[in-house]
Amino acid sequence: MSDATTRPSARLWPAPQFVPAPSNAPSAFTLARVEVPPVLASDTGLWLPALIAAERLHPGEGALVEAMPPGRRATFVAGRLAMRAALGAALAEQPRHDAPILRSTRGAPVLPSSVAGSVSHKHDAALALMSPRGIVPDGASMHVGVDLEHRPTARDIARPSIARRILTAPELDALSAFDQDPLAQRERVILSFAIKEAVYKAIDPTVQRYVRFTEVALQFTESGTVSVSLLLPELRRRDATVHAHYTLDDRWIVATAVATIGIGVR
Repeated sequence: MSDATTRPSARLWPAPQFVPAPSNAPSAFTLARVEVPPVLASDTGLWLPALIAAERLHPGEGALVEAMPPGRRATFVAGRLAMRAALGAALAEQPRHDAPILRSTRGAPVLPSSVAGSVSHKHDAALALMSPRGIVPDGASMHVGVDLEHRPTARDIARPSIARRILTAPELDALSAFDQDPLAQRERVILSFAIKEAVYKAIDPTVQRYVRFTEVALQFTESGTVSVSLLLPELRRRDATVHAHYTLDDRWIVATAVATIGIGVR
């Protein structure tokens, strides 16, 4: 048996793929996706050191991996690989970022102050979003969010729907337009879930709490855009603007959001 078979290496992990941002998203958005290898040893000692030696992961990130339950390690690694690729592209004109991408107390990635970023993990892939912060009004904050979901298939129609858990009453009413097409209806529910997840990540650094699904309301337009209404009491007196965007391909739903939140009315 060859050494390559007995000692898997960093080559098991595919190179990050840069994917197009939704057509109406900011042009500065950079998105990178990494697939989790379909065959991967559960013993991280067989492949994690190789990723670190190849400088695809920072040793500090490796320490985070080793402290995690085994079932979470592969998706976390995919997320960090995707973030490193997206961050490198976003900071192309700046010195290389050699520090580890650690986690905040709320689990968000800790990034250089010049960029905003977010990551989404699925069991078989992870997607990272990075964007330069640019110029925001004095006292305001700018954050982004991303979510990655599988497009539903005909087999998913028989599974219980999450619609009543995540949709507001007007959103449920709008869903009736798909009553004759159960697959399209299921996709609208998953799409709504993905957009709300991206919005939550974009506003979490400001609100610092769990946000209920019914505290964010969506309205889809015939042109394919979506408007976002924030129903959180702590944002009612603040100048808060959130723009959400989405795209679909043959396999994935990708949702992104950018939130700019002012200091509020005195």
